Amino acid sequence: MALARHIPRLAALLALSVPAGAQTAPTTGTAPECRVLSATGDRFCKQGTRWVLSNATAPDYAPGDAFPVYEHSMLMDLKRHGLPPVDGPWRYYLVNGMIYKVSATTATVLEVVGRARR
Repeated sequence: MALARHIPRLAALLALSVPAGAQTAPTTGTAPECRVLSATGDRFCKQGTRWVLSNATAPDYAPGDAFPVYEHSMLMDLKRHGLPPVDGPWRYYLVNGMIYKVSATTATVLEVVGRARR
C-alpha cells in the first residue's frame, strides 16, 4: 500500500518532533500542528503525541465494481507514478487522486492500487 512506503519517513518525523520522555500539553482552542508529505500530498496532524492522517478519503470504486472506462483516461506514464508495467489484460486509471487497476476485458476494478504521487 502507498502509506506503508512512508512509514519510515513518518517515524523519523515523529522521532525528531517529540524527544523521548517528553510530554506535550493539551492544546485547547489552538489550531493543530499539521505537516504535508510532499511525495503524496497526505496531510498529518498532531493529536496529543500522535500524528494522524487527516485527509484520508475512501476510494470512489472498490474491487469488483464496474468502472466507467470511457469517462476516465488511462495512465500512460507509469514510471511517474512508480507503477510496474502492464503485463496482462488490465490497465491503470487515475480518478480523484486514486489509482485503480481495471480489467481491459470486463471493465471492472481489479485492485485499488493507492493514492497517486503528486
